[in-house]
Amino acid sequence: LPRHLGKGQVAGENFSNAQWMDGQLIMVGRFFSFAWVPIGHQVFFGRPSSELTLKMWREAKEEELRKDHVAVMREVVEGMWDETYWAERERSGENYF
Repeated sequence: LPRHLGKGQVAGENFSNAQWMDGQLIMVGRFFSFAWVPIGHQVFFGRPSSELTLKMWREAKEEELRKDHVAVMREVVEGMWDETYWAERERSGENYF
């Protein structure tokens, strides 16, 4: 299995004593794993389906909307502002890089 050296963060309860520890990123087919070598602990990850990702995103946004309408509206407006800003710069031919 392909392995890549790296560091993973570990911590105690309530994120106490957080520290980076040597480990390995291990590619396992469509999945990947991270193994903390010194403590012999390993976790596996998989990519969620696009359907699950969209469902979770929608649920999070709905919950956010229920909690704070103003924050959600502000986020949407900021996104539109960014799009407008870059579109205008592109149209005007400004070199922004």
